[in-house]
Amino acid sequence: MPIKLLLAALGSIISGRRRNFHQDCRWLSRCIQPKPVILGKENILGRGPFLVTLNHYSRPGFFILWAAAAINAALPKSSIWLMTGAWTSRKGGFDRLRTWLTGKLFARLAQIYGLVTMPPMPPAPGDSADRALSVRRLLQKMRAEEDAIVCIAPEGMDFPGGLLGAPFPGTGKLLLQTARLAGRVLPVGVFEENERLVIRFGKPYVLTLPEGTADVDRAACDEVMRRIAALLPEGMRGEYG
Repeated sequence: MPIKLLLAALGSIISGRRRNFHQDCRWLSRCIQPKPVILGKENILGRGPFLVTLNHYSRPGFFILWAAAAINAALPKSSIWLMTGAWTSRKGGFDRLRTWLTGKLFARLAQIYGLVTMPPMPPAPGDSADRALSVRRLLQKMRAEEDAIVCIAPEGMDFPGGLLGAPFPGTGKLLLQTARLAGRVLPVGVFEENERLVIRFGKPYVLTLPEGTADVDRAACDEVMRRIAALLPEGMRGEYG
């Protein structure tokens, strides 16, 4: 993490001053060593609106921020990320303090970078109203910005072994709502190969479902996740392989 960027971001967190997310991600991505491999650059759309969907890649010692920085640096402008509202493992003791502290920090980061927070996964009883509010804020931002680029990791949390996991119920409807506003969906696969971070952009598509689809939520999720899975190594595709 570059010290100058860290200090600048800390100053904005304290003062509430807005920062350019795209610029900071480009700065951060240049510090990733070894340099990330970016595949499928020709598939990146020249301008918005569009929706970026990616897998929530994880392993011990890897922070998803690096993948987010590499993706955003490759996009044509700053994007609106739907990010977790806190880090939590739903346990007592220290975890309660961590949840509270990261909740305050992430809310501030969302404010200075123009992002949108969502209550952490897995869903907890009683947070449905906050989730609905997060969705409304995201859709409002999309409508207010004519060429908005929105980034969502449908899984919403880490899964063991970096395998692709199934999104929670309700995610498919969110993807349909955002995809209808954005028009096009750009799938992205995030993984590591030979100790290097790899970002693979797939071909853009329009998310549509056959008329009369019974379970719209599940069908939308399956379509989005299969597109992401196709960009990952076979051993990481989970149930979508």
